[in-house]
Amino acid sequence: MSANNALAEADRLMTICNSCRYCEGLCPVFPAMEMHRSFSARDLNYLANLCHGCGACYDDCQFAPPHEFDVNLPKALARLRGDSYAAWAWPPALAGLFRHNALALAIALAAGIGAFVIGIAGSSDSTTIFAAQAGAGAFYRVVPHGILVAIFAAAFVLAVGALLMSARLSWRSMITPGHSLSPKAPLWQAIKAAATLRYLDGGGAGCTNGGGGSGDRRRF
Repeated sequence: MSANNALAEADRLMTICNSCRYCEGLCPVFPAMEMHRSFSARDLNYLANLCHGCGACYDDCQFAPPHEFDVNLPKALARLRGDSYAAWAWPPALAGLFRHNALALAIALAAGIGAFVIGIAGSSDSTTIFAAQAGAGAFYRVVPHGILVAIFAAAFVLAVGALLMSARLSWRSMITPGHSLSPKAPLWQAIKAAATLRYLDGGGAGCTNGGGGSGDRRRF
């Protein structure tokens, strides 16, 4: 499903849910939904990222399949959430790899290992590489400690930088222009809910599991 189709489906379902409001006590999606009468792409991405995919609303919904309204909100929001992750990936030039992350990771891993091995072979003589090493500091005779620190420090900095830039992109994409989050009660409530996994309790019964029941396994 394309990004536009995912937005259209989420908009259709949010309109139905906003008319029903049976699930308003389950999670933060529904109180936030009730503040709107129509839903922009900005609104829908925000709502999708409030969803934890517990499945409680699907179980409680009177319009879920096989009803003709075909309301499957966790599925629609999960699809939209995945699209938002790809849109906010940093650097943007590599965002397309997010949709094929397994292949991209495999290629990057193979290339990284290959470059590492070639680098070692090019900077050390064969005697050092293939000879048995023993004694103090033997581990670092093939690859010096400073080089290992530099490689993993660079990887760490890149990963942290990418996460921060993605967070910045997501913030700017979801927050209405001219508005900012108050650093008082709402922020504290959000931190507390995230720290305690408050909304992975599925409205109190726990998240839906593969057997059709509910439980706290996912929360734990």
